[in-house]
Amino acid sequence: MNAPYGPYLPLWREAQSEAFDLAQNSTARGTVKLDLWGKPAEIYANANLSIYSAQACNARCAFCVEELRPAARGVSLAAQKTVERDDTRYFAVLQAVLAALQPLNPSVSITGGEPSQDVRLPRILRTLQEHGARKRTVTTNGSGLLDQREGRQLIDWIADTSVAHLNISRAHWDDRVNARLMRYRSEASPDAAALREIVARAQRAGTRVRLSCVLVAHAVEDLGSVMRYVDFAATLCVDNVIFRQLMRHDPAVTRANFVTRFAQRRGVPMAPLLAALLQRADFSFVRQVMGYYYYVEVWRYSHNAADGNRGIDVVFEGADLAQLERSKTCMPGVIQELIFHPNARLASTWQPWDGVLGPPAPVSLSAVL
Repeated sequence: MNAPYGPYLPLWREAQSEAFDLAQNSTARGTVKLDLWGKPAEIYANANLSIYSAQACNARCAFCVEELRPAARGVSLAAQKTVERDDTRYFAVLQAVLAALQPLNPSVSITGGEPSQDVRLPRILRTLQEHGARKRTVTTNGSGLLDQREGRQLIDWIADTSVAHLNISRAHWDDRVNARLMRYRSEASPDAAALREIVARAQRAGTRVRLSCVLVAHAVEDLGSVMRYVDFAATLCVDNVIFRQLMRHDPAVTRANFVTRFAQRRGVPMAPLLAALLQRADFSFVRQVMGYYYYVEVWRYSHNAADGNRGIDVVFEGADLAQLERSKTCMPGVIQELIFHPNARLASTWQPWDGVLGPPAPVSLSAVL
């Protein structure tokens, strides 16, 4: 078993995020102290800034993380998601946030909701580029990537603003099964032909594309279906695929909704899949990544390495929202992630009412989505 980034540690796989130790096994091993609008803040040195799109998603995935996060805090998404509708105020605050976080130099991801349907996305991309934001990523279901925004297709805006990574959520290799699992309300997701065009245009600009798939019973659930999905990615010339286990949560405090009920019925653990990879000669271990509520394993699949194919990175991720709350208790005062909410406020949690960091100037909030 090849391990170029260090040895595989079975204990980390067994404990997952419970084994996280900021000083010993995190990617940054420390924190950065900042002054945010007159208040001291201690932030994980490799923290990510998430730009949370105001655009409601046009899919209704039964495994939706956006719906699950507030449910794990006992509230519904509709009750907490508020939006700053005034573009002038929104972008003024975004500029202020990027300037305040410059000493930290966080990686930046745009997520949702559904960013590819967000009319603000081209301007958000330009703003991040102007600030030199590090390792910019867009996560999308792909439905709007070929749509016109400000006179150009969105994939061109992504390419021309030097986005580093384009993550496209796709539940299944088959177009019809994918559409059924993701339950689009209006615009359909890109079919395989459109995806191939999107990938090619992104790659020509230096943007790496990743397909993201949630492990679901009767869809992608075992090593055979994982391999079919990986082979599908290869036909698109995608060299990076991530399989996610449905997020764990504490039923005692979670508000039950369609996502939690689906997780109980059709959630698939990733442990058996990882165990199977240890026995395969065509997979080589790369590294384990420890997070304060997530655990990641990276493997490289190199079926055609002899023919010059450098292989496909195959990633597995598990996360535990209950562990997130325990970690905050164990590391009081340490900010692990940063979220710029649709209401134009920066917070240290995915709840706009919790861990608000600023800026201090009042922002008017409009109707709930």
